[in-house]
Amino acid sequence: MTTDDPPRGRLGQIFDHRVRAAAAAVLLAALLTAVPVATAVGGAGGAAGAEMQSPATGATNPCVGTITEQPSATTLLSIQGARGGEKTDALLLGVAPNGSVVGVHNDTDAGRWWLYDVDPMPNGDLLVATTEPGITVVERVDPATGEHESVRRLENVEDGHDVDALGDGEYVTVDKGDGRNRVVVYNESREEMVWEWRFEQHTDRFPHDGGGPHEKDWTHVNDVDEIREGVFMVSVRNFDQVVAIERESKEILWTLGEDDNYDVLNEQHNPDYIEGENGTATVLVADSINDRVVEYARIDGEWEQTWVLEGGGLNEPRDADRLPNGNTLVTDRRGHRVLEVTPRGKVVWEFYTPWQPYDAERVGTGPSSEGPSMRELRADGTYQMRGSAAYDTARIETCYDYLTGWDNGSRLVPEDELWGPTGASEPGDANGTDSSGDDADDPILTTVPQNDRTAIGASSAFLTASVVAIVAALLAAVAFRRRDGSL
Repeated sequence: MTTDDPPRGRLGQIFDHRVRAAAAAVLLAALLTAVPVATAVGGAGGAAGAEMQSPATGATNPCVGTITEQPSATTLLSIQGARGGEKTDALLLGVAPNGSVVGVHNDTDAGRWWLYDVDPMPNGDLLVATTEPGITVVERVDPATGEHESVRRLENVEDGHDVDALGDGEYVTVDKGDGRNRVVVYNESREEMVWEWRFEQHTDRFPHDGGGPHEKDWTHVNDVDEIREGVFMVSVRNFDQVVAIERESKEILWTLGEDDNYDVLNEQHNPDYIEGENGTATVLVADSINDRVVEYARIDGEWEQTWVLEGGGLNEPRDADRLPNGNTLVTDRRGHRVLEVTPRGKVVWEFYTPWQPYDAERVGTGPSSEGPSMRELRADGTYQMRGSAAYDTARIETCYDYLTGWDNGSRLVPEDELWGPTGASEPGDANGTDSSGDDADDPILTTVPQNDRTAIGASSAFLTASVVAIVAALLAAVAFRRRDGSL
């Protein structure tokens, strides 16, 4: 250092122009690398167009929404087949974890009118509730091919939205058809109804002058699940109620909601029963006209609202399933999408499903919710949904064209995901995304959820790599100057 040099310490000597240039280059590379990472964590979005690529997964099609974490298995989605008063194609889809389409089963091409509930069966087939004009059609679909294994027409059941297998060749379904309004059990081997519960025999609870505006379809009963042996949970949409009916006695064991009390339920769909903490009876339900998903726990004989998911553009949701990881798989009917949402409301997986999706199932789980209650997760409360890609109408129309123009086969599930006698896994083996809750900075949850641990880990790894690269560049420059004799 000459006498004209300003005084500086040894650290200052290191940062000459060559070192600063090296550091700047590394920092610039780090910033450029950070851009796609930030986009992947933030979710997908964009204007309408022919295609869209999820930055988190690389899947390219116009139906991909936000995907910040990939689930561990394929998602099955049913699309009813209506756009307002316009008839559209009724579709059953298999969607891979990264948002790419596995296959499309077009039930309109098979002569069906509506397509409703889809459930996995123990033998690996899919049990699907569909209709032809005036009658309910029960299909069994092989997910390995997307082809029909059997088609059974219940000509005395009109427009049954749901069908569940009971075992021993029996199915329970609902009949909202004109003048029927009932829950029925059908025996496949005998080809006849072997049990029914008629609402007209219980007009003290369900009077004809209550319920909906349609005189003959005054209950619009739309869903039934066997929640324990011999007990059916039934959704009575037009009376804003979910009830539990004992098969043997035909008694109503409990009721959730009441007619026109919209603070509790408002024309709900597809309730799921969860046995919560300490065996607490819990019901998770798509509260359709309230534009929310809500959970109730039965405490000391009374129903208590414990969790609400709302906002984020939710528009008449039709189904909500609690996944084993604690997230909720939501079918948003008039939002034309299926979303996986964390307990605190963050969208981590999203696929658009025009028009009017009805049901969604994650391969490897059973036909109903298998996850914990929100009380078990210590996630009680009301949460605003956030993080959706929020496509516009043009994007969804492009998505519909993509799905109805699909020509790559009707197989719905990859070979390595088949379950039952022909596959390796059984229902319940697969989770949703690698997650057990919600935001990592949420102090209420006892553990950091896996999906956020993954994102945090990726960000931490990136930052660590950047720091290491900068330090390495500095050390290299120092070594160079030592060799050059300038230190």
